[in-house]
Order: sequence, then C-alpha cells, then structure tokens
Amino acid sequence: MAAGSDENGVRAEGETPARDVPVRRPAPPARSRAPKKGGRESLTDRVYQLLRNDILTCALEPGRELSEAELAQRFDVSKTPVREALATLRQEGFVRTFPRRGYQVVPITFGDMSELFDLRTILEAGAAELACARITDAELDRLQKLADVVYDRAEQPSLQRFIKANRDFHAAIANASGNVRLETLITRQIDELERFFYLGARLRDVNSETVDDHHAIVEVLRRRDPAAARAIMIRHNDLTREGLFKALATSRSFAQISL
Repeated sequence: MAAGSDENGVRAEGETPARDVPVRRPAPPARSRAPKKGGRESLTDRVYQLLRNDILTCALEPGRELSEAELAQRFDVSKTPVREALATLRQEGFVRTFPRRGYQVVPITFGDMSELFDLRTILEAGAAELACARITDAELDRLQKLADVVYDRAEQPSLQRFIKANRDFHAAIANASGNVRLETLITRQIDELERFFYLGARLRDVNSETVDDHHAIVEVLRRRDPAAARAIMIRHNDLTREGLFKALATSRSFAQISL
C-alpha cells in the first residue's frame, strides 16, 4: 500500500409482542465535555468544541500539522485553553503530538475505515435487534423525520445538517437498544467515522440511498422484527462502506491510492 497522503490526508493502507418499555435517557446529539460547575462553559470547553468540530467536518484536514500559536489566533484565545483542548483531543485519538513540531490531525486510512465499519456493523446490528422490543412510537416518529433529511453538496450548512441527522438517526437506535454500554461504543464509532462521511458526501450524492435505507430501517423497527432489523442494518452499513470506498478510489483526488 502507498505510504503517502494526498491533500485530504487519506492514506492507503409479525404480531407485536407484549413488552415493557424501560425508561431511558434521551439520546445525546453529540459526545462532549461536561460543562463546568454552575453550567457555564469554560473557555477550554469552547475551544475544545470548536476544534473538535473543525476536525470532524474536515475544516482542519486529516494529516494537517497544527501549532498552539496558530490555533490560539484562529480562535482568538491564549495558548492555555488551546493546549488543554488539544490534550483532550489527543486522548480521544483525533490529534497526535510530535516533539518540537507540535500537533497533527490524525490521518485517516482505508485500513481505519475497514476496521471501523467492521466494528460498527457488528454493534449496530445488535442494537437494532434489541431496539425492536424497546423502541417507542414517539422515537419511531422522530426517526422518520430524521430519515427525511437531505442535503445539497454545494452548501456546507446543508451538508452539516445532513451529517448531524444521520448521526442522530443511528444514535437514537443505539439509545433505543436500552444497553448503555452498547450505546456508548456505537457513539464512539459514529464519532470516529464522521470525517469519512463528510469526505464521502462531498464526493458523491448519497441522498437517495441514505433516505431509502433509513426509511426501510424505520419500517422494520415498526414491525418489531429483530431478525429483519439485524439484517437490514448489516446491509445498510455494507452498502455505505462500499459506496464510500468506491467514491474515494475513483475520485481524481484519490486516484493514486492503493486499496
């Protein structure tokens, strides 16, 4: 596999069963640092959220080198909150450090994508199966609305809304599983794959396939068919992976990447 990286930083490498509906906390829209006491967001928290969003949306490209001074100027703050935010992002695996060189947005590779999709498929198939016995009608109605969201590739805010709706859709199913540990693992996978989804959605229009798949998932959950829910979630993830790999491999920007 090729060892280089391009400008985007991608490198080679039936009846409804009777059920008890448990009380669950709402699915969080995104994983984030807890606010400081009193509910006030600290400067470090704000920088962390801004920087993390820039990484996830590829505003700061994979593989890009960063310095505390550059980021302090970017966010109009001192170096201290930048340093603290970078420390947290390093622990989360979004940046890495180099002695005397500063920081780098962790590059993303085809190997990363393959491993993450393998794990996400296993986890989400189980979550969809469990959700059939627990998901409420109100949650299904919310999923239906999320499944309707589409985007325009030429408009960044539109793309961001679409990516968020996709994230919220999958996170809501994970929450409906009733398994907090499983939900946590899936949320982590969603976070790690978000950069890939941004890249893929920029390269190709995924509106039709995403809307069709998400509506099909909601329909199976409404029927409360665990086996069908597992199967359709596996298919959905496999098709998403295939489409993303194909888009990256056939794009002019990624033509030199060995798969």
